[in-house]
Amino acid sequence: MGANEIAKQASSKAKLTSTDLKMEVQKHPTIEEIHTFVIQSGNSWMTPILSFLQDGRLPEDVEEARKVKKKATRFTILNNALYKRGFSISYLKCVDESEAKYILEEIHEGICKDHAGPRSLVSKIIRTGYLWPTMQKDAREIVERCDKCQRFGNVQRILAKKLTPITSPWPFAQWGIDIVDPLPQGKRQVKFLLVLID
Repeated sequence: MGANEIAKQASSKAKLTSTDLKMEVQKHPTIEEIHTFVIQSGNSWMTPILSFLQDGRLPEDVEEARKVKKKATRFTILNNALYKRGFSISYLKCVDESEAKYILEEIHEGICKDHAGPRSLVSKIIRTGYLWPTMQKDAREIVERCDKCQRFGNVQRILAKKLTPITSPWPFAQWGIDIVDPLPQGKRQVKFLLVLID
């Protein structure tokens, strides 16, 4: 009996008997294989942090070793994967460049075809639970390369430069008025020219 039938019977006035319902207890998950990203042994931005957290190894350079120690306090290893701890957000899984590219393309042009802007794209990636150091730059580049985003995106109507207001000490201070010398007499005896400059 499916969930719809159970819901219909529960909302109806008819009494349910124990023979009407069949209960089944699942002891094992129905999904056989779960796809997860595995940290590769290649050299990535995570390598120094992982080597410090796993084996306590630091780079030879003293300044670089200090940076790795400081940075490693915000990371942890769970199930052989590197995660970044956060104060107000859950753990973020750290990924390398190839996985980051796949995640970016999947969220930007994947099944939902969101085509969001760079800031929105980065916030969706963080809500999804992933992290890498060049997220902002990579998101901006993928949006700039996307043909659909460039064709159908919002056109910026903001001026390139801020407008600077000009204040005047008295009204009409920016206006100039001048009378040109007498000209040859025209129709209706007009012979002066009045010039106004804003």
